[in-house]
Amino acid sequence: MIEGIHPNTSELLPFPEYDLIIVSYSGGKDSTACLLHLLELGVPREQIELWHQAVDGRPGVDPRFFDWPCTESYCRAFAQVMNVPIKFQWREGGMEREINKVNAPLAPASFELPDGSIGTVGGHGDPHTRLMFPMPTRDLRVRWCSSTLKIDVASAAINNDPRLKNANVLMVTGERRQESPNRAKYATVEEHKSTTRNRRVDQWRPVIEWTVQEVWEIIERWRIMAHPAYHLGWGRLSCMSCIFGDEDQWASLREINPALFERILDYERGFGKTIKIEPPTKKKRKKPWPQDIEAWANDGKSFVPHDDPELIDIAMSEDYSPEHILIPEGQPWILPIGAYKQAGGPS
Repeated sequence: MIEGIHPNTSELLPFPEYDLIIVSYSGGKDSTACLLHLLELGVPREQIELWHQAVDGRPGVDPRFFDWPCTESYCRAFAQVMNVPIKFQWREGGMEREINKVNAPLAPASFELPDGSIGTVGGHGDPHTRLMFPMPTRDLRVRWCSSTLKIDVASAAINNDPRLKNANVLMVTGERRQESPNRAKYATVEEHKSTTRNRRVDQWRPVIEWTVQEVWEIIERWRIMAHPAYHLGWGRLSCMSCIFGDEDQWASLREINPALFERILDYERGFGKTIKIEPPTKKKRKKPWPQDIEAWANDGKSFVPHDDPELIDIAMSEDYSPEHILIPEGQPWILPIGAYKQAGGPS
């Protein structure tokens, strides 16, 4: 039994017995820590792949909508510098296609294959209509952004990658108990849903017991430049316009990307439904529950720093250079201002 494994869960195989170790990589601090931890444990790089699910659709083709413009290139740059391959998966059309769906099936899932080709499956299910944003709740049936655009797309890639038909696969994800009461209940190791009679897929959460301080310590130890979102004051890397964002986060988004802010506001008004559905139980508020993101932003205050204007340009760019991933020796590694900030995110 691996030290720290949650009770009543399965055990991992010895690392050499896995044909592939997948690190589900968002570009955020926790998934970065996962890869660095594997390397510190001595897992060979040739056994590992980073997998990134692009929430806005086909990378480099579909326009950015919800995600940070720099995230795709940041992930590619990180993979290049760490000398680990990266593969992308996505739901065709991404978030924007899904929120606008009218009497249509779930869009196909696509994924990069080892030979450079693109695999595509699905798109033939029962039709339904959305015309609304995902709801900020832990229930993945209505917070479908996580399940539809990330979890299910990665599973589709595992299920349809010819290499993995009869393989032992380890899926590594970066959830931590400290993040929320719901995540505190997660198993350290469990059977992944893409397991079949011929394919074993284990899901391992290697940093689940870690504190946020331990996460930043390993990133500092490797002298990694964190994703620009953290340096702009975001405490969590998810979508730039995450549905869990609080008042200050919406005010900050309005400052750095007013065009996106207006697009979301227009959708809210067109759908007649806000992105911030009022929960049945909520913290006491001094003001009534805001009716749209404009009201949320008006109740908040931007936390974006103004001492380095280039930061915003880097975050809004789609060309993050590998040269910026590692802090050169002799230069100080600087903890991002958003490192310990409480931030909205999946529960």
